[in-house]
Amino acid sequence: MKNLYIVFSITIVLIISLIVFAFLFFEKEKHQSHIYLVEERGQKIGYIKADYYKTENKIIYKSTRFFPKELDYTTQTERILFSKEGFELEKFLKENINFGATTDSVFIKNIEKVFGFLAVAESKLSTISDITHAKDISVFNGESVATYAPFVDKYDFSIGGAQSFNVVYCPPGNLFAPARGKIIFRSIRDEYINVGGKKIKTEHLRVTAKGITERGIWVSKKDRSIVRLEIKGKDLLIKKVMSLPKILIKTPTRESGDYELSDALFPSGDIALAGTLTVPQKKEIMPAVLLVAGVGPYNRENAGLYTDMSAWLARNGYITLRFDNRGIGDSQGSNRSVGIDNEVKDVKSGLRFLMNHEKVDKDKLFIIAHGEICSFLPQIDFTELPVKGLVMLGITKPMPLFDFESIDTLDKINEMTKIEMVYPETLASLKKDTLEAVKGAKKEYITLQGRRPFVKRASQLLSLKPLEDFKKLDTPLLIICGKKDRFASPAYIEGVEGALKVAGCEFRVVYFRGLGHFFGEILDEENQKKHYKANEEMLGTVSDWLDHRSEDDLVPTPPSTQNPE
Repeated sequence: MKNLYIVFSITIVLIISLIVFAFLFFEKEKHQSHIYLVEERGQKIGYIKADYYKTENKIIYKSTRFFPKELDYTTQTERILFSKEGFELEKFLKENINFGATTDSVFIKNIEKVFGFLAVAESKLSTISDITHAKDISVFNGESVATYAPFVDKYDFSIGGAQSFNVVYCPPGNLFAPARGKIIFRSIRDEYINVGGKKIKTEHLRVTAKGITERGIWVSKKDRSIVRLEIKGKDLLIKKVMSLPKILIKTPTRESGDYELSDALFPSGDIALAGTLTVPQKKEIMPAVLLVAGVGPYNRENAGLYTDMSAWLARNGYITLRFDNRGIGDSQGSNRSVGIDNEVKDVKSGLRFLMNHEKVDKDKLFIIAHGEICSFLPQIDFTELPVKGLVMLGITKPMPLFDFESIDTLDKINEMTKIEMVYPETLASLKKDTLEAVKGAKKEYITLQGRRPFVKRASQLLSLKPLEDFKKLDTPLLIICGKKDRFASPAYIEGVEGALKVAGCEFRVVYFRGLGHFFGEILDEENQKKHYKANEEMLGTVSDWLDHRSEDDLVPTPPSTQNPE
């Protein structure tokens, strides 16, 4: 009897073990998680966490890409949803996170062979609802492991060779429409790849398509997971690892001088904006400069440009205030529901904060602005808030979508047209649908593609006439332009100059032949976040102009245009 009891007990234990094993096996089949290290030119620059789920009727591919070295985003999340029956793409969502805020997103929804597309970049948007496509289509984002995974699942390894798939390319810019095309996966050979000290047998696939650089992926023969991804010509390597890598990236600092840095917090309507106050170590009152960052996913440092500029000006005897835009960094509010009126209010609030500082000479107050915000400054009443002068860096044309005259826009259109010949037609439809949606809006938010984007800013941009505002400006102005600025429109700058001449405004335009939109070179140092080091000749031009404007016996200077080397 005792032996029978023992046999019975062992049998029960074995059954339970088999049940647990089966449960864990099927759970593993339903959910796979993989970690990847990202290297560029041998440097560790980030990691990717990819998860694949299978529910009763859905297949989900998710990834989180963490790139702490990058200028424009630190984290990118993606989610691709397929139906289990027929393996049909249903939804795609990509979001970029900068300084703690979701600044831009791309959403694609598939309904009966027609895509609905919605992109949001801070408080701008673009949409199109009728992008037709071929059967069995997937989304392709060239540097995302998650978007390769569905193709690996579709690829017939028993046949091998070259296999073609229909794709919709994730757009290269925040508001651009996707392009349709084909991509080819071709089996090359079997290789052994080292992962965590273990050799894994993989199949090497070459990925080619019209308009993109060739890349290679290595797929595990055992579980079909992606083990390695290399992009030809970019020196970019994404490789599977066993655990989250430690990547310590420091924010670059500048040499201190005879000035003090302190945190600043000031009200702007019903929110508080956070920034950095730089004060030279002097007893007397001093001139002050408000640094205003342009529209984009940047904080008070403005990708390093304002870090250098505030230090340079402090060494030359100027108090400076630079601040995080709404919803960015430590500033309150939402960066996705900001109107032009809010941005103008924030500039006024920064000016008032400086005017109330005990060491600021209220008669020598200046503004330095960068990018699109420059075109909103003429809306400020400078009789109420007296300013001695304005400095505008890299003025860009304010548009509801993007400036079709800028080099950056033209290059992206050309890039997508190589993939899809009729892409300009898609872009024209995108522009038409977006403007119609904005014009027809009755409220600040509308419903598009099942989501609720903010449209107030786009509506304000449609009615904005910036050149007319410049014609009313009488505050002295210095305009700094880079000949290599990919975002600025030369025709718009000429229009600004013409408007200032009509206004009889005292102004000066200085072009730097070798400089781009951020007026310096990108420094990409190991274990440090990428940043711009501002050009010293440009900094000297700005400080010299401020010094001249700060003179007590000031003699007005006639308008001029210069082209320093």
